Amino acid sequence: MTNTFETWELPARIALGDLGVRSSAARAIIDDVKDHCARTGESPFDTFGEPRDFAARAAAEQPAGTLEPVDREGMTPRDYLSGQLFGMTLVVIPASLVFAAIGKSWTFNMTVASLTGLVLLLFTVFWAGAVPPAVRASGRPHLVKYVWAATVPLIAGTALAFTTLPREQLFALPVVAVVAVAAVALALQLRSGKDKPAPGPASAPGPDSGSVSASASSLDDDYFERLNGLLIGRYDLTPERAAELTRDARARAALTGLGPVEEYARQVQQGEPERKDPFWRTRPAQVVGLLVGIYLGVQAFLNWRADGVWWAAYLIAVPAALGGAWYLFQTLRGKS
Repeated sequence: MTNTFETWELPARIALGDLGVRSSAARAIIDDVKDHCARTGESPFDTFGEPRDFAARAAAEQPAGTLEPVDREGMTPRDYLSGQLFGMTLVVIPASLVFAAIGKSWTFNMTVASLTGLVLLLFTVFWAGAVPPAVRASGRPHLVKYVWAATVPLIAGTALAFTTLPREQLFALPVVAVVAVAAVALALQLRSGKDKPAPGPASAPGPDSGSVSASASSLDDDYFERLNGLLIGRYDLTPERAAELTRDARARAALTGLGPVEEYARQVQQGEPERKDPFWRTRPAQVVGLLVGIYLGVQAFLNWRADGVWWAAYLIAVPAALGGAWYLFQTLRGKS
């Protein structure tokens, strides 16, 4: 039962998260399945079906308003922001060690140009990588173009900082300090990412809130504009299809209330065809990425060993190449 259940469990957890089921609720759902299979010896595939189908049924049984406002990638706006921050912090550790190996020094010489440019570079990467998808997932796709427009002066400012500001050394920054600060930041982010208690009954929000329950007599253009934005931005429907569903909602509103706009949008999009995964989420893309990573790891090992930087060759390049090979093996077996 164990191997079969473990094979079923991870896809089920991922599918539940993609549908907005909170991790605390998903854990309880999965535990119920595990207990049942342990008592009966039945396979979860035979009793509960494929993980995606099971997750869809389980999500449909959750009380209204308890699901996370996820988009079709299973992400909330906060997920995009926190995920980008976590990823950037995680990259700092190996990047610092790699640059230390390249420079053959355990300190970074910080200047006004490098310090200012680095801060602007990090902010620009965060802005460009996190804010556009977060704004879109919030159901406001019309604002995304302004977010991208703001990226241009950020890039220009970063380039100017690196090239025009003074280059006199301010201080030497130990690589170990950078790695330690990044490790602490990662630990804090992991700790803050733990489940919070499910919110209790909320008081009625103001009239401009997206969660206001809309009756036929209280609907206005703002409600339908918000609905259209949610369908396009959060659920990736085409503008034409979103406009069609919005017109249907207007017609339906003449007969009955539609409820909170975010909940209504979620229910409407459930009837839409399942979107094909983008290429970067497919197995061929994963294989290509892993092969490139393994190649870079091997090349780094050979170059660092030839240069006599043994610690980087064996502590960075070898684990990276072996880790990539292991993930490649798992991907080809269909376990990832």
